Amino acid sequence: MSIKKAVEKGNQCLEERENIPSAPLWHMGKVAVFESKDSFDLLQNTIDYLTCKGKLGKPFSDNEKEFMKELFEALWWGGQYHGFKEAAELANHYVNGKGKPYTINPQVYKESVIVKDAMTALKSYMKEMAAKRSSISSLKTSDRKFLNSKHAANLKQGRRSVATQGYILSDGALLVEQSNQRLKNADHRFYLWVNTSKNAINYSSRWKVESDYDFEPFGKGYVTDIPLASGFVLKLPDGLSQYLTKVGVAKEFKYSSAWQEVWK
Repeated sequence: MSIKKAVEKGNQCLEERENIPSAPLWHMGKVAVFESKDSFDLLQNTIDYLTCKGKLGKPFSDNEKEFMKELFEALWWGGQYHGFKEAAELANHYVNGKGKPYTINPQVYKESVIVKDAMTALKSYMKEMAAKRSSISSLKTSDRKFLNSKHAANLKQGRRSVATQGYILSDGALLVEQSNQRLKNADHRFYLWVNTSKNAINYSSRWKVESDYDFEPFGKGYVTDIPLASGFVLKLPDGLSQYLTKVGVAKEFKYSSAWQEVWK
């Protein structure tokens, strides 16, 4: 990159823009259906412009705030269309939920390979602990005794396919199988909790996942890809998504999912 271009890039948001698109969803639809380069460039250039403003800590105009709000709402429509229902709901709640806790359908977790395998491992561990008359009332995948037990061994990296099985991280968080786009787009890394009681015949467990919907600041350099069509992938910096909380467009929130199981 020449010095001139570097200076131009560094100054790209020093002058206020007036042509902020008012309908991101319409432009995203044009890219998805007609592969419109004009609409794609308009969206990406606007994101880049607002990223520049965010990095400088500059306020957003009402039109700029509305663009980002509608962009996240457009992700809701796109997520619904592509079958990423939970990710769509979370994106919409980020800009419309006012920070209130949110609950998502547990089915997306229950169908996950790593979640099912972790549940099996925890149940095996609980049966062993119950036989020793140790407490099994509350456990988490980060429990050190569980992580060091034989029951967790087959959940660890190196013994599993990252793409189709996922694995448990050293801190006990579950990393979802990467082929599971529906869950990966909603919650790719999380801890699994379980509260259990036991009678003479059965165990009764309440499984739960709790997560925070938030984004890393600009300094982390993370970027979320938003594929619209073949060869058209919007780049949305996590820092810009996080900056929305500072300009009053979005609020971070906690979300959870829970389900019951009776087993032997």
